[in-house]
Amino acid sequence: MSAKSSPWQNGKQESFYQKFKLELGHPNIYETRGELFEAIALQIHYYNHRRIHSALKMPPAIFYQRCLRQSSISENSEKLTA
Repeated sequence: MSAKSSPWQNGKQESFYQKFKLELGHPNIYETRGELFEAIALQIHYYNHRRIHSALKMPPAIFYQRCLRQSSISENSEKLTA
């Protein structure tokens, strides 16, 4: 979090929310809160599991799984050599 009145300190977060709001649409288009909550959950799931992140060249969830796999492989190889 940035200091009050300092939005340039958290530009990445501001960019995320701007895109999120744009893709989700105006909240008034949903008839009930339940529909809005479901749309938010679906948007977050899409963002984490399907959307290709430009820097990663893959969805964040796949990148995370690969990092976990690499970490466990390196830990196992360290145990074998010790």
